[in-house]
Amino acid sequence: MKCNIFRKDGRCACCTKPSSQQIKLHFNELPKMEFCPTFRQLTLSKEPRMYAVTPVLLVCLCTYAIGLYLPCLTNESKKDLDDSRTALTSLETYLGSTVNTIESDIQKTLNTLKSHLGTLKSNVGSKVKNLDGDLQVLMGDFKKKKWVKHNGHCYFYSTETSDWFTAERRCREIGGYIVKVDDSSENTWITDNKPNKSVHYWIGLTDLKEGDWRWTFDQSRATYKSWYSGYGARGTTYNCVAYNYGSSGLRLWFDHTCSTKFYYICESNFCF
Repeated sequence: MKCNIFRKDGRCACCTKPSSQQIKLHFNELPKMEFCPTFRQLTLSKEPRMYAVTPVLLVCLCTYAIGLYLPCLTNESKKDLDDSRTALTSLETYLGSTVNTIESDIQKTLNTLKSHLGTLKSNVGSKVKNLDGDLQVLMGDFKKKKWVKHNGHCYFYSTETSDWFTAERRCREIGGYIVKVDDSSENTWITDNKPNKSVHYWIGLTDLKEGDWRWTFDQSRATYKSWYSGYGARGTTYNCVAYNYGSSGLRLWFDHTCSTKFYYICESNFCF
């Protein structure tokens, strides 16, 4: 450790521990300070005044002792302090830059979210408006097509004939499906409300796999059937089902070739 301050004897003044003799010599030099009594005066005085001078003596001793033992700041120590100060300054700069970057990124993210939310709101509003327009058109079509409401469903009886496949497609085009008959109560209502009781009407039952009768609407297997006597198992060429007509068989069904042109009945779960 390099010393910058030397005593008269050539030893380091701030880094070398003084001997007891040197301390005594320094105490003898204390009278040169105007505000401190001499060491000899304090120790050889015949008057009992120690209680009065004790504080002064303590202050002087502490001041002198600090001067003797205060460690010196070497070049290496100063360099370490400077390096530490530089490192802390760099850390402060880095943290400040990082905080600014994070704040900037957060602001950009918020701006992006606001932009996306605004676009989404606009798109949803547009879609709702379009949907409302479609519903209005559908309402008009329902009223125009003269759908008949029953038990939460609506039914449409066609005024033209077609083969079974065309009938199924036309029902979908007007917002429904070719009718599915779930039970005898619905079967009775449908037949009682036919506008023309002297014609056949296609319904949505087929057995494209022989004997496995399923409803086109949801491909569920038919649990209720109202077959006319001798029908329902006429072979692979009779795969589509229609209502019979006449007073004796008005509510009964028969299987027939799908290419035959009959009237048809449509059903919708969406009803005004």
